[in-house]
Amino acid sequence: MTRALLFLDLDGVVVFETGAPLLPQQEILRLHAGLGPLLQALPGQVAVLTHRSGAEARRILEAAGLDPARLAGLLAAEELFRAGWKHGGPLGLIRHGLQKSWVLPLAEERFGVPREQAAFIDDRMDNLRDLLAQGLGLALHAPSAIGEDGRSLVSFDLGAALEEVARWRRGERRGPLVTLSPVTVPLGAWQRTGLHTRQQGRHVFNAARRIGRAMRRPFRSLPAA
Repeated sequence: MTRALLFLDLDGVVVFETGAPLLPQQEILRLHAGLGPLLQALPGQVAVLTHRSGAEARRILEAAGLDPARLAGLLAAEELFRAGWKHGGPLGLIRHGLQKSWVLPLAEERFGVPREQAAFIDDRMDNLRDLLAQGLGLALHAPSAIGEDGRSLVSFDLGAALEEVARWRRGERRGPLVTLSPVTVPLGAWQRTGLHTRQQGRHVFNAARRIGRAMRRPFRSLPAA
């Protein structure tokens, strides 16, 4: 099915950033071995939707073993901001921040796939509920945490997640929300990227997000436009 689209979040789905007690210093870790070939074998289009800036997202994807050029697209903070400005205006951006559902009209135009035929894997339930409320077809909630032993990660099996998407596309699962089973991932050398946010996160959109978060609480009490 070519008219199908899978969105992946970046943090908590493709990578996980952590420090102590798992690591001596802050570092971005890969969550899935063989990520590129697994996604390339998937029917339809795959895109990344992230709050990180485009430049840092591309660098992290490369470190995770996924060539950004092989993706159907990358929708990063810049696209979220422009879409939010267009569909929510300045007050909407202040009230809601860079919510991911802002980009659904842009994604339909760019990828040629109606939102009801798109699936998204994210580790934040608030993002998924927002997208579902705006017409997303399938939402998959990814577990994402440090293991109780302090020496492992709690993540998910990407192959199993892709099979859930395939079942939904075949009409064998109605959806719209799937909670993926947690999988313990012991820390291994293959996961290390050597990157961390202080290196990759110096970007105007990250600074704007911090300012926006500080402003958002008082503005949420304002009536909708």
